[in-house]
Amino acid sequence: MTSNKKLSSQEKSKRNVKKIQDWLDTDPVVPIYHGKVNKTKIFRMHEVPKSTIDTNEGLEELFSPNGPIEKLAKKQKKSINNNSEEIGNESLNEVTENESTLELTQKIEELQRQVNSINLDLASEEFLIATGRYIPKLYSDKNSSS
Repeated sequence: MTSNKKLSSQEKSKRNVKKIQDWLDTDPVVPIYHGKVNKTKIFRMHEVPKSTIDTNEGLEELFSPNGPIEKLAKKQKKSINNNSEEIGNESLNEVTENESTLELTQKIEELQRQVNSINLDLASEEFLIATGRYIPKLYSDKNSSS
């Protein structure tokens, strides 16, 4: 391959456009910075001086507002927004599921405490009937009124 010093300016500019066009043909992820196409990063990836965009018509067409790079970036933004909406809906469902799971878990624990309390009361009554001795409650029963 010939070195850069032996190429004419036109050949260099054509080669630079071809590099970026070949990259664009691979349907890449376009780098975005503050909501805009990151031209600097694209130029660095392909080792093309950024200042050549002003003098190279091919690069101007690629990076124009209606050019292929902008169109690809818009398409990627739309797909990202659609995915984030779907993820947002899924996360909302997960939050609702987590809240209902937490409520059910608390309800189960409360019911388990009530069952344990009833079992202790039954055991105490059976002991009283069998021996005639009373066993005082040593556990806390918040729902009991005695």
